[in-house]
Amino acid sequence: MKQYRKQAVLLFGAIAVFSYLSIRYFPTQKPADESITVMEASDQEQLQIYVLDQDNTLIPMDKTIDVGKSKEEKLKLMIAAMCADQVKGDFSGVLGTGTQLVDVKLEGSKAMLTFNDKLATYEPSQELKVLEAITWGTTQFPEIKEIEIYMEGERLTKMPLANTPIPATLNRKLGINHFESASSSLSDAQTILVYYTKKIDNTLYYVPKSKRIIGDPNDMETIVNEVLKDVSASTKLSAPLYEEHIEPTDLPRREDQTLIVNMSNTLLDSDRCAKVHAYEALVLSLAGNFDVDEVAIYVDDQVVSLHGSNEETVSVSSLHYNPIPF
Repeated sequence: MKQYRKQAVLLFGAIAVFSYLSIRYFPTQKPADESITVMEASDQEQLQIYVLDQDNTLIPMDKTIDVGKSKEEKLKLMIAAMCADQVKGDFSGVLGTGTQLVDVKLEGSKAMLTFNDKLATYEPSQELKVLEAITWGTTQFPEIKEIEIYMEGERLTKMPLANTPIPATLNRKLGINHFESASSSLSDAQTILVYYTKKIDNTLYYVPKSKRIIGDPNDMETIVNEVLKDVSASTKLSAPLYEEHIEPTDLPRREDQTLIVNMSNTLLDSDRCAKVHAYEALVLSLAGNFDVDEVAIYVDDQVVSLHGSNEETVSVSSLHYNPIPF
């Protein structure tokens, strides 16, 4: 009897060890490698901030904030969240510790931002990134189209450390993640916005990058074709639309405030659902280049989404992505 009991103990012990090893070294679930869905629903309000990764790329992040704050309060929270002492892990703050937005004035579509003298404590080599982060963060609000920057009450016409000139009309035409160094003609480039992807610590992030183009930057067909091209070899970004060989099958068109594009069936997986990374990069890129309220993507005359055919169009105002991991 003791011999059987001993054999049973050894058997259950072996099963327990095997079960542990199976979970530890042969997990049944796929490791975390999922992008953040663009259409993620949320009852909370989201504020977009910009942080730097280890390659000095600006990454937009969604920060959850309390509902009901004024525009001025949101902008002050945004600046505080982009400071060096607030950003952790694989990312770093683009602004120096202690940088504060001490005053905000809104006149029509213009925001006048007054900073304390800690604005001048960023790394000089990142000066253009600072200007881009402030500009893109402030203009995330549809009603703000351009900004003016003040420090200690004086309007800046150039950045305080490396003297990067600030365009007289400072808006998103400045670009983002585009210029390798400061330029004396930042406002001269004709650019469009394309969203690429980048994997950081096993998580995929969507990264906006301004891209110089040849041709009319207001032509819908030109923009869509440029969005589908490969990314520059000098970056560490991936271009899911190019990698999936996605092409337009008809001219893009606008119906009221809805942009309609027709894409090849290479956008779909075997279940006729849209491929996640390609679809989301396409939606974000189109929303970033066209002044529309909704985007509808068709394949074979049917609206497609991450969930299959016959879904509703995507509301531009609902786009949330890259939640803060720290």
